[in-house]
Amino acid sequence: MTSLKKGALWFLISMVLAALLAGCLPRNSASSEAKPRTLRVFSAALKGKGTHGTVACVEYPGRRLDLEGVVLKASLSRGSEIVEAGIPAENMDGEICFELTDAKYVSVSSNLQGGLLGIPSDPLTLQLEARTSDGEAVQTGSQTLSLGPFVQFPFLRWIFPAEVKPACVADGHTREGVFYPAWDIIPEPSPKYPSLVGTPLLAPVDGTAYVWLLPNGDPARRFDTVNAVMVYSPDTGFVVDLTHAADIYFDGKAWVMLKLLNGRTISAGSPLGVIGPKDHASSIPHAHLQVFIPAKLPSNQPDDNQALYAASTQNATANVDAIKQRLFLDQGLNDRLLLLASQSLGCEGYPWGELLIPQQLALVVDGNKEDWANDGPVLSDKSGDSTAGETLDIRALSMKRDDNYLYLLLEAGPRPAGKWGLDFFMDFEAPNACGSSERSIKVWLDEPGAFTVGSVDGCPDSKPQTYPALFAWVEALEVRIPLAYLNNPDEPRVLSVKGILVDGQGRFSYPDYMR
Repeated sequence: MTSLKKGALWFLISMVLAALLAGCLPRNSASSEAKPRTLRVFSAALKGKGTHGTVACVEYPGRRLDLEGVVLKASLSRGSEIVEAGIPAENMDGEICFELTDAKYVSVSSNLQGGLLGIPSDPLTLQLEARTSDGEAVQTGSQTLSLGPFVQFPFLRWIFPAEVKPACVADGHTREGVFYPAWDIIPEPSPKYPSLVGTPLLAPVDGTAYVWLLPNGDPARRFDTVNAVMVYSPDTGFVVDLTHAADIYFDGKAWVMLKLLNGRTISAGSPLGVIGPKDHASSIPHAHLQVFIPAKLPSNQPDDNQALYAASTQNATANVDAIKQRLFLDQGLNDRLLLLASQSLGCEGYPWGELLIPQQLALVVDGNKEDWANDGPVLSDKSGDSTAGETLDIRALSMKRDDNYLYLLLEAGPRPAGKWGLDFFMDFEAPNACGSSERSIKVWLDEPGAFTVGSVDGCPDSKPQTYPALFAWVEALEVRIPLAYLNNPDEPRVLSVKGILVDGQGRFSYPDYMR
């Protein structure tokens, strides 16, 4: 081997040994560690994001890769006062934004001054904090950004379907001589909704619904109730009150009881009721629109609905004039409402209508059996065993149902001459809080157009309640009950029927019983 070749070989061997030795030696930590992540300076601005109202959005001028794995939070302050702290970042329409609770940034003038929003001129400051989820250091992770003065962006969706336009807007609500800014809105009849009663109400914001039913003190007008549906929006801190709904409404699938909405989380635009018949607190069917800031926020208590309704009726409550403050998202709608609010009420001639629930079965509730000729009984009893002779001699019960009604036909001899009642015991296969699925349905001579439903075990959550119904007795007793008032049972089953007579002294007797 030549000396040249030997030199090249030894050079190669020395290079390999050097590489091996370098791998065994400790590394220089200062040179091997990655540099801390450095963020460029964000910019920030207040924006409106639909029913969220006002939000603070930030924009990053650097690479998108810089923000991978970075967690952003913000605090907002006015001067030295922190208004909200630790707000997490959200993706809103492709932007990085922080939710503001609008009501915390405004004040409201007294009712006598029109419920105007007061917005301080002092600018807001956003303190941005950036960190990584795995604890990686972030250079310039704490940034102070100027937002300027707060801006109240509109946040209300229209409270009716899109094809339903406002026709009349009336104010003038006064309590104890004090005016407060709430508006009565009467919609314009449309081909789909030709009358005021039954026009759907829609949720104007995301939030939690609270329903308070204010009954009429006159027992003869027990169904003439004031029904208030209030939506608390945690995004904005405002409550929107839509009083004067009917006690049942169509939720998109079935007619259901309005009170079942209480405490539910709802989305803007979802069904929230229908305009109800004229009640004892109004002169024409309409939707009462009121927006206010509650002094005490709902706290997931059973009486939140009552507390919010009480707040809506107090003069000290901060009521916001939603129309004059242009709080509807549709600016053309705001213009239209403002125009109507300056005019006199001229919608009394619009058709009021009735709350009509569709009926699929061709049944006429007239007390005759001809509609039931092809239907066999679900319960039967021998004749001639009534202790009152032919009176309330219960013989057979037939039952039908469609999507919205339960129909009963009871053959029980001639209609009694004195006061009478019928008690139908049924299994709804829906246990109450006490575990029983049995209910009692009663109709009485002296309560025409009504029925009473309640549990048979005295359970508090299903105590007796009276609702509208239709019944007639000619050849037989024929009854039609809206299923909504029974909470739409899937397969109601009749267990037994009991007849009731009441004599002139108010004493009860039970001449016949069928099971």
